[in-house]
Amino acid sequence: MLYFKHSELVDNYRVSLKTVHNWIAAAKQGKLDLTLHEQGGRTYIANKPSNLIVLRKLSDKGKKYRNTLHHKVITPKPEFYDLYSRRQILDIIHNLDIHREIPRQYNYFNGGADNWDKWVKRLEKEKTANYYNGTVGLLHDNLSKIDLLIQDHTRINVIDIGVGNAMPARELLTHLLDRGILNRYIALDISGEMLDIAERNIHEWFGDKIKFEGHIRDIGHERFDDILVDDMLGEHAEHTLNLALLLGATPANFRSPLSVVRTIYSSIGQDDLLIYTMKPDSDTSRGYFDFSLTPDSKGLSSYNAMIEMLNINDSLYDIEMGFDEQKHMRYVRIKLRTALSIEFKFENGVHPVHLEKGDTILLLRVWHKNPIEIISDFEQVGFTLLHSSLTKDRQYLMTISGVNVKAED
Repeated sequence: MLYFKHSELVDNYRVSLKTVHNWIAAAKQGKLDLTLHEQGGRTYIANKPSNLIVLRKLSDKGKKYRNTLHHKVITPKPEFYDLYSRRQILDIIHNLDIHREIPRQYNYFNGGADNWDKWVKRLEKEKTANYYNGTVGLLHDNLSKIDLLIQDHTRINVIDIGVGNAMPARELLTHLLDRGILNRYIALDISGEMLDIAERNIHEWFGDKIKFEGHIRDIGHERFDDILVDDMLGEHAEHTLNLALLLGATPANFRSPLSVVRTIYSSIGQDDLLIYTMKPDSDTSRGYFDFSLTPDSKGLSSYNAMIEMLNINDSLYDIEMGFDEQKHMRYVRIKLRTALSIEFKFENGVHPVHLEKGDTILLLRVWHKNPIEIISDFEQVGFTLLHSSLTKDRQYLMTISGVNVKAED
């Protein structure tokens, strides 16, 4: 007979292990109509339709009891509703309710954008290998290869996806300007505040030599071909190439990394290129959690913008950081010390999200893959590898990919 492991019931119904043991004890005493299964001297709850109905009722009843007696009710700060659109708020609610996570991109609003800017500037000053100087070094070392791949085009549009503060792209933009072939610089980010920082930097570095074009896009599902259509259908189309930059392993933070790559693939043309940089899987990368503004700071630091916006006080949780060997994923999450209800208030009523004591909320995920796996993922979407490069210490990887144009039969 099929049966549930205790851990499966804990995860599926968001209850404690003690609660599962209590259900089994009650069933043995005839107080609950649950079919049990004996295996290896241990008792389990059988996986059968009638049990599923009882388990759902028990879970709902337990939540109702805990959420009326032993829990804390909080509401997001008023500015939360000004900062995020209704669609984004719905996405946040769904991710908390269903996946128990806060998508990473929502931390780059308001103070989160400034924190990212300060973090990158901190990395710029460091002499040890890190995300910033690894990316900049790879771009610098491969400028001649980029020149070779774009040599048949005299108008280059740079699309900086998840632009951040634009610092990693600075030397490449300078190089294209000096060659007289930079046509447009297009910055994409979900955060308007981040785009403002990037625009200030571009103006400071280049003055009126580069016209900054900033567009708010959620790269997980929003294409950007609409921004390029005039160039692609205009009189200079055959001389124009779109050079998409995806610097800093952005897809690795998404629940579905390939959704980002597919969005890019669907937005560019057959002659266009995608430059991607990331930190491939290694023992060193598995232990990397230094996203703080200063090397010695502790706590959530750059992870906590949304936690603070939701009014989740640090007395309500413990911080957990680690590497999941089964999922091959680095994570940062909080584990609740008490049951919690977050009440999202709207003009037509309240939408609560109920969380139990011991529940975790994921704040950061980074999927870990080796270079071969990364290249394979891109090929699965429809890109083909044209060039790849590793830093000398093998800690940072850059790939340049083109659209895979299938030969006619």
